[in-house]
Amino acid sequence: MLSRLGIRAKLTLLHTAVIFVAGCAVVTVIYFQNQVVIMPVEVSRDFSRHAEPTSNEGVAVWRNDTLSTLLTQWIVAFAVMTVLTGLLTWWVTGRVLNPVRQMTAQARRISSDNLHERIGVHGPRDEINELGDTFDELLTRLDNAFHTQGRFIANASHELRTPLAVARTTIQIGLAGADPKRVQQVREDLLRNNDRCIALINGMLTLAHCEQGLRERDAVELDAVVRQAVDEYPAGGADGGPRITLAASDRCTVSGDSLLLGQLTRNLVENAIRYNVPGGQVLVEVYPNGLLRVSNTGPVVEQSEVAALFEPFRRGVERTAAPSGAGLGLSIVHAIVTAHNGTLEARAREGGGLVIEIGVPVVHESLALAAV
Repeated sequence: MLSRLGIRAKLTLLHTAVIFVAGCAVVTVIYFQNQVVIMPVEVSRDFSRHAEPTSNEGVAVWRNDTLSTLLTQWIVAFAVMTVLTGLLTWWVTGRVLNPVRQMTAQARRISSDNLHERIGVHGPRDEINELGDTFDELLTRLDNAFHTQGRFIANASHELRTPLAVARTTIQIGLAGADPKRVQQVREDLLRNNDRCIALINGMLTLAHCEQGLRERDAVELDAVVRQAVDEYPAGGADGGPRITLAASDRCTVSGDSLLLGQLTRNLVENAIRYNVPGGQVLVEVYPNGLLRVSNTGPVVEQSEVAALFEPFRRGVERTAAPSGAGLGLSIVHAIVTAHNGTLEARAREGGGLVIEIGVPVVHESLALAAV
């Protein structure tokens, strides 16, 4: 029954019930106090109804009438007070809950089309004001998420449409004749285009997976993961490519996912190789406190443009490697760091290039030994 009532009705019933119980207790106490005071009183000739002295029976009747009259007066007064309390409580709770009704009405008007609007509760800093501010902060996060999602979908659609259009054009034009060399060239172009589509889809899947957070965490030897990832790339700077140097002499155990941390390292190294200068360098450093630093030589980057490089489908202008990337490398790095509750700091390197520092929470030595 009470579960179907609103907050206003519940508060009114609660306050009225409290006043009723307290009033009953007060009336009972006063009644017995009056009884103690009145019962010993003797009735004299002056206060009697007749000139003759009153009998004991008449005195008892007078006492009972007096107590009944007082009890009736108290009950009537208490009943009136209870009714007034209920009415006043209903009015007061309505005034107090009026901002909540306004917040509800405003929240119902807000949809995905007008997420920029806010609840906007004004008044003193009380619980209702804090609730309104909390809803406004939630709407701000939702607004940012919707904008980010919309931008991501638009960019992904554009990136997928381009290789599909290229594939269609290649098939229509390249296979117009029966020249074996031309067919072979079309085959290579289609395979390269298909690899780009696969890389783009895998990147988007990894990005979506990281944005959901990590469900399980293990003790990971970050130095070993980084060493294994770096070994996949030639370190000698062959064919004029950058020379890769790894500095990870100490053991570093962190909490996280080894596959994602390996992906993070490969993305950083690939980005450092792709955006470099002929004969440049890439330095990868791992520290015992969970810090991974990757720096490279390369074109000059303005510090104001560094943050935008971690957005999906953002690419630098100058690159030394083939343009096979999908523009998701650094955005995946950012998502992996966020999933690990880590820190990310990037700054433009003096003379050209970037310095990217990743901080991953380390595992206590005793826990790391237990995991082994």
